[in-house]
Amino acid sequence: MKYEVFARINQGDDTIHVGTVTAQSDRLARMYAYNTFDEEDWNYLAVVREENLLEVSGDQPKREVAAGE
Repeated sequence: MKYEVFARINQGDDTIHVGTVTAQSDRLARMYAYNTFDEEDWNYLAVVREENLLEVSGDQPKREVAAGE
């Protein structure tokens, strides 16, 4: 599975996208992200399965947004 990796350096900073990792489980994704992106002293580091990201675009019909989809 592919995971998107997000991080911030200081509490209160914006969380930014720093890259991706591929792993067979959430546990491994956490480990890979920690080891791959360890060049900074992150205050916060998170992984999100790519399939769980919700796309927001101008092409989405307004009725879907209003219905909470």
